[in-house]
Amino acid sequence: MAENREGLTINEIARLAGVSRSTVSRVISGHTNVKPETRKLVEEVIRKSNYRPNPIAQGLVKGSLKMIGLLIGDIRNPFYAEIARGVEDVAHKSGYMVVFFNSDYDIDRELFYLQAAQQFSFSGLVLMSVLDTQELVPVLKNIKCPIVMLNRYIRSLETDVVLVDNFQGGYLAAKHLIELGHTRIAHLAGPSLSTASRERIAGFKQALREYGIKINERDIVQGDLRLESGCQFARRWLSQSNRPTGIFVANDIMALGVMDEFQKQGVNIPNDVSIVGYDDLPYAGVKQIGLTTIRQPHYQMGAMAMSFLIERIRNTETFTQRMTFMPELVVRSTTAPVSKEVPS
Repeated sequence: MAENREGLTINEIARLAGVSRSTVSRVISGHTNVKPETRKLVEEVIRKSNYRPNPIAQGLVKGSLKMIGLLIGDIRNPFYAEIARGVEDVAHKSGYMVVFFNSDYDIDRELFYLQAAQQFSFSGLVLMSVLDTQELVPVLKNIKCPIVMLNRYIRSLETDVVLVDNFQGGYLAAKHLIELGHTRIAHLAGPSLSTASRERIAGFKQALREYGIKINERDIVQGDLRLESGCQFARRWLSQSNRPTGIFVANDIMALGVMDEFQKQGVNIPNDVSIVGYDDLPYAGVKQIGLTTIRQPHYQMGAMAMSFLIERIRNTETFTQRMTFMPELVVRSTTAPVSKEVPS
């Protein structure tokens, strides 16, 4: 044992124990086809050399890595960070590592990462960014590891799903503005291929219909969930002669962009225009921001999705699971009763 040191390879372990490389591999993998005395000898060499098997190499040999892929739309968005923490905490407790894939809401990038997860035999996938497009369906159906959809779903794909009732969220946002007296309400929506965005639009429209308010499709604008998209929408609002007095924004990041541009241009919030966001990110409640928004239970969503995935990996569930959280309206200082003097 003079050569006792860290970092030995399987070949070196085999040489020190006087056995074949394949015998060492069988001992490490727990294979039963090894004589007790030989197993004891190899284990003693491993113990004294502080050998640690490479989990990635082991996973590739066994056909499955103890890694979970988490596909998200924009890693810079704090909304995803809160959800990722919930996923990672549950994964860590169960002995899994989480690898983050940032799709940038781009179909080609989503395809690339999904194919990579399949190629490297990930244990499972939590998909939060997948767009509702038929291009992805055959790829997802061919992936052998379990999949959980988080705040997204594809109608033609049967998987476990964790959602927030986005229809209800859009409804609550519009209802709040309507009850403050706003009858001209705009909506800065998310990507059109996102089921979450489409359902928020549907809920928004339902509230307008219930209160007898005409739906103006020109006041529903598609954004990309980024700050600059909110700034662009604010500039569009400023260029209008007949401006909406209320705005529902599909996420807090874009709402901040809207607010920033308005403040630069001297638009008073909420006297000139009321704004409702969506997500309730940690800084939305900061006094200087005070954003009225729709709260989602970010951390709980991520933790639940990962719990579903662990159950699926362990084959403890035989039926498809679906969990829907309810959103909550959080009223702060960016909304107020409509002013009788509408800015022009």
